[in-house]
Amino acid sequence: MSEDPKPIIKVCGLARPQDATMAAILGADMCGFIFHPKSPRAVAPNLARAMATPGAKRVGVFVDQSPGEILEIMDEAGLDLAQFHGGQEPATALDLGPDRVIKVFWPERQTAGELAGLMDLWKDLAAYFLFDSGTGGGGSGRPIRVPIPASPKPYLLSGGLTPEMARSLWPPEDPMLVGFDLNSGLEDAPRVKNANALKTLLPWRR
Repeated sequence: MSEDPKPIIKVCGLARPQDATMAAILGADMCGFIFHPKSPRAVAPNLARAMATPGAKRVGVFVDQSPGEILEIMDEAGLDLAQFHGGQEPATALDLGPDRVIKVFWPERQTAGELAGLMDLWKDLAAYFLFDSGTGGGGSGRPIRVPIPASPKPYLLSGGLTPEMARSLWPPEDPMLVGFDLNSGLEDAPRVKNANALKTLLPWRR
């Protein structure tokens, strides 16, 4: 009898080198850096590049940047994937390469029909979908309050998750749920990850 597959774990909002390196060494699959200037966890591209994340995919979170700015930051920060949190056009995904895109949706923002239409539009333009709480922009730091829609793509779940909450949701009933995106649920304060929370979450992922 085979073991259940392990979830993909993305640790986002990394702003300190020691946190980024610890997350990667402990087994995070993805390390996320936020490039939205209004976020309390925003970092400059050169500082993100300087944060070592051995073995982890490097993800940039983008909200208002133009397609050209996204491509420049991807190169400057040494990123593998772009997480689209704003109103990016499908053409931007084609320029970047759909296998390098995580497209974010907010189930609390649209009706089920509107969301289904958007997911259909993006299903061939992203490697993963991500469902977050709130109605757009940055994370709200709380769980999603509506049902998760049926997704045509593998997706990550976000929204104020703690290690304990992620554990309780795995293995999932929905086979398209492949992992979790954690940020505020791993922090002592914005920009400061809790080492014990990382140690609790990531060895479990192994």
